[in-house]
Amino acid sequence: MTIKIKVTDRPVVKATNPELYVNHTYHMKKAISYTYNYSAVDDYVVENWPTNTMKAMANDLNEYPNRIEYRVKILKAVGLIEHKTSNHKQGRLSKEYKVLMTRAKAIKKQLKESA
Repeated sequence: MTIKIKVTDRPVVKATNPELYVNHTYHMKKAISYTYNYSAVDDYVVENWPTNTMKAMANDLNEYPNRIEYRVKILKAVGLIEHKTSNHKQGRLSKEYKVLMTRAKAIKKQLKESA
């Protein structure tokens, strides 16, 4: 397994959405205010969201999984990443549609034969 970590000169998400980093979030009780910078985590999540799971990203970044979950929730709310289930749901619905259309054709065939 290879880990893809892209090094940039500046945080991309912080440059495009600086409002995400204005207020300190009290995610851990013992954290000192304004000591944790989420910009590197956000860049990594945005870049690797389509291919990695949250658990894998937490392992890659050596972060707590709840920090990654928190940032994923924030990035989804802002619109920087999409829900992964949308493609899965669409695939499941198209499969169900094909099954129902096959059933409808079989019923039509039975109606023609009985008439």
